[in-house]
Amino acid sequence: MNETPSDASEFQSIYQMLERGLRSVGEARLFMSLLLEHLPELIAVIDTNGRVLFASKAHARLAEVSDHVEEIIRVDQLFPHDVQAAITALSPAAPLATESFDISLKHKDGSRHCYHFLKFHLQMYEQSVIFLLGLCTGERAVGEINLHSYKSMVNHLAFNDAVTGIANRNLFYDRLHKSLSLAKRNSGHFALMLIDLDKFSTLNAKFGRDVGDRFLQHVAQQLITAVRDTDTVARMSGDEFIVILDNIKKAKDIQSVAEKLLDSAARSLYVEGREISCTASMGISLFPKDGDTADELLRNADKAMYKAKAAGKNQHRFFIKAMTDSAVNYLLLENDLRKALEGNELQLFFQPQVFIADGGLCGVEALCRWQHKNRGLLSPAHFISLAEETGIIETLGGWVLNESCRIFKSWLDRGVDLGKLSVNVSARQFRNAGFQQSVLAILERTGLPHKRLELELTESSTMENAGHTLEVLNELHAAGVSIALDDFGTGYSSLSYLRRFPIGKLKIDKSFISNVDRDPRDAVTAKSIIDLAHNMSLHVIAEGVERQEQLDWLQGKGCEQVQGFYYAKPLAEKNFLKLIYDTEKAVLEGARVRLKCSR
Repeated sequence: MNETPSDASEFQSIYQMLERGLRSVGEARLFMSLLLEHLPELIAVIDTNGRVLFASKAHARLAEVSDHVEEIIRVDQLFPHDVQAAITALSPAAPLATESFDISLKHKDGSRHCYHFLKFHLQMYEQSVIFLLGLCTGERAVGEINLHSYKSMVNHLAFNDAVTGIANRNLFYDRLHKSLSLAKRNSGHFALMLIDLDKFSTLNAKFGRDVGDRFLQHVAQQLITAVRDTDTVARMSGDEFIVILDNIKKAKDIQSVAEKLLDSAARSLYVEGREISCTASMGISLFPKDGDTADELLRNADKAMYKAKAAGKNQHRFFIKAMTDSAVNYLLLENDLRKALEGNELQLFFQPQVFIADGGLCGVEALCRWQHKNRGLLSPAHFISLAEETGIIETLGGWVLNESCRIFKSWLDRGVDLGKLSVNVSARQFRNAGFQQSVLAILERTGLPHKRLELELTESSTMENAGHTLEVLNELHAAGVSIALDDFGTGYSSLSYLRRFPIGKLKIDKSFISNVDRDPRDAVTAKSIIDLAHNMSLHVIAEGVERQEQLDWLQGKGCEQVQGFYYAKPLAEKNFLKLIYDTEKAVLEGARVRLKCSR
């Protein structure tokens, strides 16, 4: 023969590289493209309509096949008629099953060679395809060795995740269907655990995709070590993992495993001296209590997982029927919110921002409230996350910005000078293309001077795409708009980017202020943020101030500005102006001290 099979030991070393895992999706794709380019075997992927999705260059050796394999689009261009007939004659097979046949093929040099073909049926990205592998067999013993190695490689690629090496979505569904069949036959039980990493996108943005992939590999191995060999751990997509616990039904046993898995996922990874970690949230559904189909169990585990995130993350939740009822209420609330935007049910409330030194106003924050026709006055905690998930936030955020600028300009026209108007911007609103242009258009339309507007961005939203953030913020800063970083201390800011962003103010999250005079840990965090702001020539404001002791502590540590119930709760426009004009009556509206403003 002119060609001989690949050396088995050489191929085995290549396969072992796959077994050890590649560091990123990009590296895996590059490796596989090089591998397929140089393998002397016939490899093809064909859809159910006979369209060629991929073909290795080795097909160019066959008689009557074009040298330009990359241009072949139909199966009849790739194989001689007798191969096509053999492929068609094979019966349909389920995923994980293989079929085979042997056939003699003529090469362009006139020689004939025996090929052993393997046919796999695979599910790739919701599409059914056929994977064909043709081995040119010389001595049968060598062919058998190659056959075994290739079958191992194909199985690994088809059913193992490229980044982590653990089971992928295809293998997970196969295992889940087997667990369902076995449990139904034996009246058994099993648990499904859906695990989603908290703020992984922020970690990815901060450290880069390669480090992010290494962290996913780390988490995968931690999860595997936390369960039994008979259990399944799979990566579904992105930062989402799933675990099948077979033959388990006691709630305390499941809870014990859940806590162990969450602890394992939260373990730090050290990369080049840097500690990397993030927590995870978990939703759990049980067979047969929470469903008797794969889709139902997954759907209910997903609902429970989002409940765990809503409850504060880094915890697990079991599915309960009330979650389904709450989903119905959620849908109704979404419809009501869409109508609220059209029916003038939304209102703006205002809360003063105060200089500690003299009690003078340095600004006012605009806050949205919803006067629901049946549920009464709703704070943003009841509907902002809903608006974010449904995309309503872009319309809602635009309304808040436009209306608050209009009202603030009317106050200036009446001689009421409250410093700056502070308006919150959601992550989704900020990511929207043309955000900076829409802000400037609103300022032009309302006539509010650019220097009077301060946009509050959350720490995490600025780090999602630091390059885009820098471009947008620079344009707004050049136009005279101020930028404040809200909820500072709760995210994962990169100090290198923080120095580059045109930020004028850091806002200490109220979670650190609540016990700042009582809890040494909160005190250290707040003091660090104040010092950081001063070292970077930034202003610093603390939110959530409710007690004199908090105020005294903040003033003693150099904090310049505050806001909170100690001065005033958020008020509707009429009551807010009453607070400004008549501080004697303002006490009845929630203010504890006299406020001063320029008039």
